[in-house]
Amino acid sequence: MTCWAAAVPPELVDRSWSPPVALTGQGHPAVAIRQMRDMAELNRTLFQGLEFHQQTQGFVDEMWDNLEDFNLTRFHKMLPEQEGPWRQLRFYGARQGNHYRVGPDASILGQAGGEPARLGDLAARVQARKLEQSGIIGTHYMLHSSLQLGVGDIRWPSVEQATQAMLQVATREPPGIAGASSGLRTYRNKASQMNPDLGAEDIDIIAPLWASFPAMWELLSRLGTIEDVVYHDLKQPYRQLKITFVLQPERMRRHYPEIVDHIENMNRLFRGTLSLSDPRGELLTAELDSRSMRGSFQAFVGDGRILPVKGNQVVLDAPPIPRDQPWNFTAHMNSTMTILGVVTHIENARARIQFKATDTGAGAVAQMAEVPDVRVQGNALGLFPTSMIDVVMPKNLHEIIEEFIAVACRGNDGKGVLLGLGFEQPVAPDQSAILTLKSEMEGLDNFFIRIGMGIVNDRVLPSEATTQELNRLIFDAQEAFAADLDWFEKTTRGRSLAVVAP
Repeated sequence: MTCWAAAVPPELVDRSWSPPVALTGQGHPAVAIRQMRDMAELNRTLFQGLEFHQQTQGFVDEMWDNLEDFNLTRFHKMLPEQEGPWRQLRFYGARQGNHYRVGPDASILGQAGGEPARLGDLAARVQARKLEQSGIIGTHYMLHSSLQLGVGDIRWPSVEQATQAMLQVATREPPGIAGASSGLRTYRNKASQMNPDLGAEDIDIIAPLWASFPAMWELLSRLGTIEDVVYHDLKQPYRQLKITFVLQPERMRRHYPEIVDHIENMNRLFRGTLSLSDPRGELLTAELDSRSMRGSFQAFVGDGRILPVKGNQVVLDAPPIPRDQPWNFTAHMNSTMTILGVVTHIENARARIQFKATDTGAGAVAQMAEVPDVRVQGNALGLFPTSMIDVVMPKNLHEIIEEFIAVACRGNDGKGVLLGLGFEQPVAPDQSAILTLKSEMEGLDNFFIRIGMGIVNDRVLPSEATTQELNRLIFDAQEAFAADLDWFEKTTRGRSLAVVAP
């Protein structure tokens, strides 16, 4: 249980909690607390009572081992079921008392047809099919996956309201914060101690959140620091959301030394940028850099929604995304990966995304069907130029990487890589909303790709000790949220939740 250092005005706490309350309780604190409590108990059960059917555990472990090395031939052979031309693995999961059980029997869900219906219910399927085309470059496989998960009694309008409330809380200081109680100064000081360079407008955002989620923010402060949150031009009616978070190894090492060692070993491994746009303009940008351990997100926000930018101008009167109609987005991505001295640049990668929302749910499909620009340079192990490696290989490094990406982007009957995400709200009072994830792609399997994927995974995938520590970090976050929820429940008894003003 978290002990609060100082009292803060309840309306500030209500405002900070308004996004999760809108999401899980449709604005009703008692309903939201009950559902968030159920979610917290489910998470605790997953950590403390997860049980795999022995055969399913073996298949899942072997599946991940093969995918880590991208050994698609062995992956295809190990899938236990045959369905037409496909080999597949199906498994299901559900909470049963103090245990969460995963196995091959759909009856664990308690529903005809093996469909998830309750919070935490899981149905997953992985499929592979060998294709006819093959040759010196390798063997082609079609890969499909799908996952359905019960996420609780959540409605799509609540998702939209929670998103709007979250953007408001993240970009606008609470009304009357300048005259807030002395208790809030405790959390303003905590924010300043985390990063003395934060501006006053950033502290005005962070302090009420820290006061409302003290355990979560104490955990966050152990991991790193926030460099920026928001910028406000007083002449403009919008705010620029500029969230930048930097991991701090010296802070993390006291609590999670294995994770720190793993991150530091990756060093210059990856740097990537992302931008998302639609016909109205650019909506957001994001960047991740493993060398500086920095991640950032930027968008312009007004009246609780993201505003597009077109021609270097924020479009204040942009129409909202229509309901019941497909809406197209485009994601642009660039990345640089450095492995053992070999630098691979992937530029001008583009994914088309189609989104559609209704009154009862939403869905999105992302498609990557265009081959990006690929450049390879550097010296392997710091000694051997890539041109020297090319002499002993049937194709040079650039061609192998480009061929691998080209098969994914041009394969699947020209559809390339497809990723689908769907949300469908409950159809009955005692049922759960269902989150659905799907993927399709054509993969290339050959000896050199396996070697390359093995080298990448040696740098990226955590050791057993690091994995255990990552699990502990996730559990610590779950317990911190549960502690904050306990306090919020006590403060809201007999009170109604304040509404976030636009």
